[in-house]
Amino acid sequence: MIRLLVIAVSALMATAAATSASAGEITIKVRGRAAAEVHADIVQAAKQLCQEDLVGNPAASELAPFCVREITRDAVARTNSAELAAFNKTQGRSVYALRVASR
Repeated sequence: MIRLLVIAVSALMATAAATSASAGEITIKVRGRAAAEVHADIVQAAKQLCQEDLVGNPAASELAPFCVREITRDAVARTNSAELAAFNKTQGRSVYALRVASR
């Protein structure tokens, strides 16, 4: 497994109706950590990035879970870890829930 994972999202990739074209990036340590810990950090980072990108978007509440899920899936895939991928598949929809504040 790789030592660090950088999760990046651009507003244009996350949603077609994004309000900004900025990109966010968060680095997560993965070496020597359990799949559950890494997954929790990935989901938290994805939520933070989606929160930033979707603020002020009228469809934010509908788009947020999809944004978090897609960023998480992409990050998990980039780790090339079968254990982390299997753990990610066992997670329910509630893991991706996110409230987005309005401006």
